[in-house]
Amino acid sequence: MSRRYVNLCLAIVLLTIALSSAARADQSGTTTLAANTLLNLDTGVVSSTGGDLLWNGTTLSPQGRAETYNLGKYGSRAFKAIRARDASAAPYSLAPIPAGRLVVGDVFGVHTNGGNYAKAMVTAVNGGSLSLQYTTFSAEVSAAGSAPVVTQLQNNYSYILSGLPNYGIAPGSLFVIIGTGLSTSAPPVLQSSAAPGLLTSLNQTSISVTVGGVTTTPALYYTSATQVAAVLPSTTPVGTGTLTLTYNGQASAPVPIQVVASAVGLDTLYGTGNGTGVATDNGTGIAFGPTNSLTPGQVAVLWGSGIGADTNNDDRTFPLKQDNLTNIPMQVYVGGISATILYRGRSQYPGVDQIDITIPANVSFGCFVSVVAVSGSIVSNTITVPVTPSGGPCSDPASGLNGSQIQSLASKGAANVNSAVLTVFQQTSDNGTVSSGAFALMGSISSANFGKGYEYASQGSCIIVPPEQSLYGDIAQAPLDAGTIQLTGPSGSVNLAAGGGFYQAQLPAGPVSGAYTFTGSGGKDIGSFKVALNLQGPLTLTNRAALASITRSQGATVTWSGGFSNGDVEVNGAVGDKYGSVRFFCHAPSSAGQLTIPSSILLGMPPGGGSLVVTNATAPQTVSASGIDIGMAVGTVWFRLDSNFK
Repeated sequence: MSRRYVNLCLAIVLLTIALSSAARADQSGTTTLAANTLLNLDTGVVSSTGGDLLWNGTTLSPQGRAETYNLGKYGSRAFKAIRARDASAAPYSLAPIPAGRLVVGDVFGVHTNGGNYAKAMVTAVNGGSLSLQYTTFSAEVSAAGSAPVVTQLQNNYSYILSGLPNYGIAPGSLFVIIGTGLSTSAPPVLQSSAAPGLLTSLNQTSISVTVGGVTTTPALYYTSATQVAAVLPSTTPVGTGTLTLTYNGQASAPVPIQVVASAVGLDTLYGTGNGTGVATDNGTGIAFGPTNSLTPGQVAVLWGSGIGADTNNDDRTFPLKQDNLTNIPMQVYVGGISATILYRGRSQYPGVDQIDITIPANVSFGCFVSVVAVSGSIVSNTITVPVTPSGGPCSDPASGLNGSQIQSLASKGAANVNSAVLTVFQQTSDNGTVSSGAFALMGSISSANFGKGYEYASQGSCIIVPPEQSLYGDIAQAPLDAGTIQLTGPSGSVNLAAGGGFYQAQLPAGPVSGAYTFTGSGGKDIGSFKVALNLQGPLTLTNRAALASITRSQGATVTWSGGFSNGDVEVNGAVGDKYGSVRFFCHAPSSAGQLTIPSSILLGMPPGGGSLVVTNATAPQTVSASGIDIGMAVGTVWFRLDSNFK
């Protein structure tokens, strides 16, 4: 088997090993937040995007990985007395602080996205604005004089969290250690693995792992105050053990490490652990993308880490031997279909694996075709790749987009994408209650949502996405004014009530079948528009009772009759709250009559009570208006079911 390793391979390794840039901190300041603005406490910047805290006029909500802890109305004396070590010891959480508690003199702490700690005090509340005094301590200062603290161990590519059923660190894996005071706060520098190889002590930081009485010492790719990247030696036994990190002579408390035989993490283009994956041509090394799709029968190289132990290599020195680890059981599913694996093993770089597969001949086409690797009962993160019959730009009928459009939207970079989504819907709850309504979302969202796949799977595919903010959260932070939006339908006309980029109206009870027209007057940001929808023949679920209990290892099939002509059926599930749990999304054309959620997806879901939502959507209609980069209107009928995932 021929495998060419071109310079792009090295570029991929360098670009996709997640480096945490050091945030500017150790600063004090004052600021005033207007409603719907965000504060970055690592930099002191107030803006409409990004940041650690969002003030929307009613709550102060942590964003991304940031957390807060509200101490209470203790005033300036308590604020001044809080030291760096005090700030790092607070019991932080993701819970927002309601406006009712944010009175003058209220003191609260923040653990920032940059891994630093901050203290803040409310100095004024004027209408919808909030004035604060704050001090941000760097993570290194917070840990000064104390031992390093390890909070999380993750595969460098999948970012699967401890506690999930598919979590584990395999021998030979590139993994990251997250915490505080782990090393110097200087910007991390990626170390070369060329001879004599990666070091086991870097910037006064070292790691030891003990499993089953055997202690190994991982080699280090880089260190920083809040994150360290290392390669777990292949000689590490499988089992539950402990990891200890030592910096500047002080050791962390031992933390549990779960070592499993194989736990693949697949690399993603945006380094998020989900969405668009990194896949390259086996011969040229060229990366596939929305305008350069894979074809059935083509050999693709998937990149990541966690295939498992290779004791013929030292896990430290480039170039590694390329052993085809056929002793490790593995399947790779592309669009739910098993692909032939040609090679599974190291890529020549320590900790960085590659899997060479042949794209199945009968795979369904689309811009976001799912890929997942399975070893035993451990499933990888899911990624997506574009697949077409003959290469070139992909096409995705359910989303109404093609590869050229996706590439254009994703390439806007720092410029946001002005988006409009209009929907007429009918929902049926688990107890049979039926309600109908209409809404429109008008706002700017990050172009990265399109590049990374914005939590979407093509028809015939299923994906898993981790807990994260909803797309509405992005729109609420950057709403657009579209003036007045009126909906005309079988029951007459109604104006949608507007608020922060979200327009909504309740419709009379009963079926939503019929012809509808959205008419927008145009506003400050978006021009006038008119778009028609025809809702005829939505689906009827035919095996609702069978979906009340789902055995994850066996998969599950949803069946229906009818369905919107040329429409799409989405099945999504979650254990717990939709935006606070692991979720999955599956898509199929209405005409299919059924959709199977494979075990390779469900095994990544935690067991427990949750929900299953089946949605039938019409083919999207384009919304055209000045000020809109992308706009679509759909009609949807959906059913929410309580379901127990066993």
